[in-house]
Amino acid sequence: MIMLSAGAEVLSRPGGVLASFARLRETWVMTSGPASRPAKNAEIWIICGNACAGKTTTARLLAQRLPRAAHVDGDEMQRLIVSGCRWPTPGDSDPATGHLTGEAGVQYALRIRNACLVAAAFADAGITAIVTDSIINEGFESLTGVLGGRPVNFVVLRPPVAVLRQRGIDRLPEEAAYLADRYGDSDHPEAAAFAARVQAAAGGRPVNEFEGIIERGLDRLPHIGLWVDPSGLNPQSVVDLLLDRQAEALWTPGSSDLGIRARDA
Repeated sequence: MIMLSAGAEVLSRPGGVLASFARLRETWVMTSGPASRPAKNAEIWIICGNACAGKTTTARLLAQRLPRAAHVDGDEMQRLIVSGCRWPTPGDSDPATGHLTGEAGVQYALRIRNACLVAAAFADAGITAIVTDSIINEGFESLTGVLGGRPVNFVVLRPPVAVLRQRGIDRLPEEAAYLADRYGDSDHPEAAAFAARVQAAAGGRPVNEFEGIIERGLDRLPHIGLWVDPSGLNPQSVVDLLLDRQAEALWTPGSSDLGIRARDA
């Protein structure tokens, strides 16, 4: 008891640890909140497209070219949901609008929203953020809701469907290794979907059951940003193209000018 009292006295006396902590705490109000505008030279990139379009590879290579950059993957936002994670299935998609219904739709819109919020926080701290996902329909609405009025570099990677299908088959072993490493067993939220992709490949069917839904969703996007067919380029050349033509990718969500799009670069 005597030792505890002595320790408390040391902590609380002027110049002690608690006093120093209190002085530091006073600065948090000024330094921990979001900046009123992005830090100088920090940007937000949005790279969207179908599965196997090359979004993740492009984002990581682009980040490596920049002095301070982070990759914000929409799929990883979804995987933050440990209990009750609901990955969408084609049956969740409304045939007329393409929007996802029910809990799958709620979680999809949420993951895009969260990815954009994280990207904005990185940019406010002076770190360029590169968001990747298949951003269509309610996902696009989430993006404009979070980043409205803030300039972003909007890129759509859109190789031919035949290229997407072959890439989907080629990356199955890599995907299996990733899922095994992440979850450690076969009973996980993505197990059924991955098994379906393996069966589709064995049967000669497209491994991405959302292929057509996403393609139609991309067709519904407004005429904005830079659209690229990366199929004839190596990954580093895709990044070269994005940096060379960055001005064409620039778009401000929520702006009235939705008629400018550089397509099929």
